[in-house]
Amino acid sequence: MARLTRRQILIGIGAGTGGVVAVGAGALVAIGGPHRDHLLHQVGLEESPNNKVAPTSVTILNGEFASKHMGRAVGWSLSIPSRQARGVIYCLHGRGGNHHFAFDEIHLPDVVESVKAPLVVAAVDGGPDSYWHPRTDGTDALSMLRDEFIPMVEERTNTNRRALLGWSMGGYGSLLAAEHSTGRFFAVTVASPALWTSPGQTAPGAFDGAADYHRFDVFAGQQRLSGLAVRVDCGTGDPFYQATRRFVSGLPSGYQGSFGRGFHDPAYWRSVAPAQVTTIAQALDR
Repeated sequence: MARLTRRQILIGIGAGTGGVVAVGAGALVAIGGPHRDHLLHQVGLEESPNNKVAPTSVTILNGEFASKHMGRAVGWSLSIPSRQARGVIYCLHGRGGNHHFAFDEIHLPDVVESVKAPLVVAAVDGGPDSYWHPRTDGTDALSMLRDEFIPMVEERTNTNRRALLGWSMGGYGSLLAAEHSTGRFFAVTVASPALWTSPGQTAPGAFDGAADYHRFDVFAGQQRLSGLAVRVDCGTGDPFYQATRRFVSGLPSGYQGSFGRGFHDPAYWRSVAPAQVTTIAQALDR
């Protein structure tokens, strides 16, 4: 029998006693009842007062499209919530990641269900080290997001209320997209954004030289975030902690967020995900 993935187990647990999950070709495995605690332990999700498993009743779609801005086919994933969708969270992955990250590592659709938010989760491949902006190799992940992926999602979901959520490289990319697309998004939330306060501090390959850094400097464009719901979360053990603190100190009209214990890893990002989705849902209502 095929090995259960963490998401498959989550889906089965969400079904409750007697729930089933498909594994491999036609095999069905019961998830509910006395097997629940063992399966929670198996995937590192022991139930505790601070760690609840959310029920999952969403539809997940996957596909790809030919992107002229990336010069290749790019993959995407999309979740349809159990309630009528009123907005979309566009998720930007970190360095080395892809469109599966928001689903397989953060389990964002489960978070959306747990806080009862009427939100689609949408993610697309921005390239392993694009930093979500135009590069000298001819790729342009920012334009791909705005001009190709977003219209495709809106055609499928019939909603044009847009929020951004990104991690690390994708956190930087989310801030950049919000600053360079005034009026297109109503909220931007980021966790551990990859920020540097000067070109000499950047990671190798993040920018095509000092001029490229200055052209897409999110510190310089902070005033463009005025009027958006902005949330920034970063752990005190994160290498981007100091730069992130400096960034939020310059925001035009305040922000939501936290600087608690945590590191630059999915465990911390999962811990702040419910608050991030709640921030977006509240902004959608406003």
